[in-house]
This record gives sequence, C-alpha cells and structure tokens, in this order.
Amino acid sequence: MSRPRKPARLWQRGDGAWVILDGGRHHRTGHSGPGGRRAAEEALGRHIALKAARRGRAARPHEITVGEVLADYTRDHGALVASPETLAYCIKALAPFWGDLTVEDVVGANCRAYAAWRATPETRDYVGRNGKRWSRVLTASAGTIRRELGVLTQALKHAVAEGRLTSAPVVTLTPGGNARERWLTRGEAARLILAAAPHLRRFIVISLYTGTRASAVLALRLQPSLTSGWIDADTGIIHRKGSLERETNKRRRSVRMTRRLHAHARRWAEIGGSHAVMWRGRPLAEIDTAFIAAARRADIDSVTIHDLKRTAVTWAFQRGMTLEDAADWFSTSATTLEKYYRAHSPHYQTRAQAIMDSL
Repeated sequence: MSRPRKPARLWQRGDGAWVILDGGRHHRTGHSGPGGRRAAEEALGRHIALKAARRGRAARPHEITVGEVLADYTRDHGALVASPETLAYCIKALAPFWGDLTVEDVVGANCRAYAAWRATPETRDYVGRNGKRWSRVLTASAGTIRRELGVLTQALKHAVAEGRLTSAPVVTLTPGGNARERWLTRGEAARLILAAAPHLRRFIVISLYTGTRASAVLALRLQPSLTSGWIDADTGIIHRKGSLERETNKRRRSVRMTRRLHAHARRWAEIGGSHAVMWRGRPLAEIDTAFIAAARRADIDSVTIHDLKRTAVTWAFQRGMTLEDAADWFSTSATTLEKYYRAHSPHYQTRAQAIMDSL
C-alpha cells in the first residue's frame, strides 16, 4: 500500500531560506532566517489557497510553475519517448533555472537569459584510474541549449493538451549554431587507442569501424537480445537495435563487421560477459570520463566521444565510399551525410568539374 502524500509544508534549507515542500517539489518563498518565518507561513497559506482555487480547472500561466509542468511532462511522457535518457538530461538542465518560475515568466528575455546561463563555462573535476586529478572547462553548445528549450516547448504544449494549463506561451528558441566538424587523424586515433583502458578500446574500435552512436555502442550485448542491440559473432553482423525496441529518428539498422572487427568480436565472445563494453563486470551508461582521461594522456585536444562517428564517416568518404553505401552503413540519412561529410570524398563534384573543364 502506498504512503499517503504529505501536505504542503515549510522547510528551512541549510542556507536559511524558507521553501515550500509540496509533492516532492520545492517552491521558493523569498524569505529566509528566523525573522522570515512569519512571512514564509503567509506564503504557504497563499500557496495552499491557490491550489484549492485551481482544483478542478486548468491553471492560468501565473498560477503554475514551470517545474510542475516539467514534472508532469516527465511523468506522463517519459516512458513514451524514444530516448528517455535524452529527455532526463534536458529536464535536469532546465529545472535549476526554470523550476521556481511561473509559466507566465516564459518570455523571450528569460529564454535568452537561460541560454546565456547554460553557455557559461563550468569547471568539472575528474579523477583518473591512477588517482590523478584534473579539471576541464565545459560549456553547453548552442545545439544542446536549443534542444533543451525545445523540450520546454513540448512540456508546455502537453500541459495545455492535458487540460492542466489554459494556454502555453511561445518559447523563444535560440540559434542552433554551426555543426561540429572535428574528426581524428589516423595518428590521433592510434594514440587514443594506445592510451585507452581495455574497455574503452572496445568502444573506440566499434565506433571507428561502424560509426555507431555512443549510446548504441554501450547498449550492445554479446548474446541475442530483443530489447537492445547485439553482436552476432558467428555471422559477423551487428544488430544496432533489438527487434522489440521502438524506432527513432536516430535510425539503427544492422551493419556488417569488417574483418578486423569480426576477429575482435569472436575473441570478446570467447571471453564472455553480457555486453561488448563493460567495466568491472558491469555494463556502462556513459563512458565520457574514461574517454576524456585517454584523450588527455594521448595529448589530443578538443575531442569528444561523438567525434568518433564523425571520424568514421569522414574516413569512409575520403576512401571513396558512395553516398548510398554510407547512408546504409552508418544508418544515417543521405541528406545529413551530403550536408556535413560528402565534401571529404575525393570524388566530390568530379563529374561537375569535368563538365565545367570542357567549356
């Protein structure tokens, strides 16, 4: 039997600020310290009265917080989206800035302020497997910020569709920025593999030979699976998606393994384990920390795990792979490949050039 939900109540944070706890959400009162208790109690009274007035009808934009809208969207829609991890990442990024603001506060100025806040450099500390510590300055890209604001848009529309909100404001989407063009040279790739821990080497090898996205590589099992991608070491096929998994915009077709990768896969199957990439006997949800550490040891700057797919596609076009074959091999639309990668092909515009040379 589930426990009854606790009523809205006051709580004083460690910094002295009074907040209202209601259904697992925090609502700021704007008051702090012993002298702010009375005003905070009045804010709690208004909060309870407002909830009572709203019961049975859709909330107006000034009556509901963005945090409530995001929480409802996550609860109702989280299990239905093709990539729950991406949605969770976006909600985690949106909540600190927007959580206590009302829907009425979703205006262009605040959207731009959010973009500036997310783009502010953040220093993160890392610890390598040998105990060495280092720091890295990270910033959210323009494309990431735009995607997060897109999730905010969908959450507001969902609240209106579910009858919880009378109307949804227009979210000002910031520019997406230019596409990233970083890819590794063969020398850089060799140094990276030499500097990588064993589990990361598997990840890098699969990524470079197949151009499979990072999350799909980490999900690959070594035995047949209906709910995730898997490696068939007998036939030399990598099934990027389990047959019962939902199809997404990030297509995940099967791909043949190269001779070298197939040899690696047969050895991995003999060693055993549930997944192709594992750390201390367990599958991984992310491998960024290990990758960052290896890139640092290999003295390679400005590279991320997502650059491995860019590297694979670029190398393929440099060796003359056709657009049609690349779309099938990398499970990526021909439009995307032509827009961002095809210029690397030695055959790019050769026919057009020949025609123009004959003029």
